[in-house]
Amino acid sequence: MARSANRMLASAVLAAATYSASQLIAAFVASPAAASTQPVHLRPRGSVALQARGGGEWDISDADIEKFYAELTTGGSGGDPPKESVVGGLIVKFFHGEFTPQGFKRYAGHWKGPPPGNVGKKDIAVGMDGLKVQMKKPMFVSKGGVGYGVDETVKVVDDGKGWVWLAAEMSPGGLAVELFTSVPYGKRALLVAKQSDVDEMFSKVNWAVALGNIEKTFGGPLIKQR
Repeated sequence: MARSANRMLASAVLAAATYSASQLIAAFVASPAAASTQPVHLRPRGSVALQARGGGEWDISDADIEKFYAELTTGGSGGDPPKESVVGGLIVKFFHGEFTPQGFKRYAGHWKGPPPGNVGKKDIAVGMDGLKVQMKKPMFVSKGGVGYGVDETVKVVDDGKGWVWLAAEMSPGGLAVELFTSVPYGKRALLVAKQSDVDEMFSKVNWAVALGNIEKTFGGPLIKQR
């Protein structure tokens, strides 16, 4: 009887040892826990933005946008920018022409001036008309929003905040401007208007402030553009 009990005990110990060893081997050869396989653009936007911005260093809040708009429309009298200004030149370059489904066709005719043959107030007025039309109903909108330095795949065309932006960035051909309906992180935000009332901004815009904005990076580190 004692021998039988001893044999049963030995068998139980051997079985337990065999099971533990098999579990250890399985744990050793198993693949390590994989990182999230969910595509970046499907992950919660907040976590993506915070990761890209180093914890929200370059966050732009609704209050920041309201402040930017208030500064832009304080102390100004609206109208067109001075013809000698960089902003006026950019508006003529990128909005005096024809917007087609194939792209923007820049005006290549004779400048009205004054003086005739040179870009002047008459040409800036035409460019301003084009800018106002496009800000009210833009044909081409660049992606932005989410945060500074995020991957292109997570940027959005419209962030739903109700603002339309004119922002500049250095390109191979010099300073260029684009329209955004999302916060233009890392760009030189020149103008912003409420999509529902673009004319309000243009009736009060302070062009000196808009010119100064060329030297500032909005929602990103300062990078000298020119």
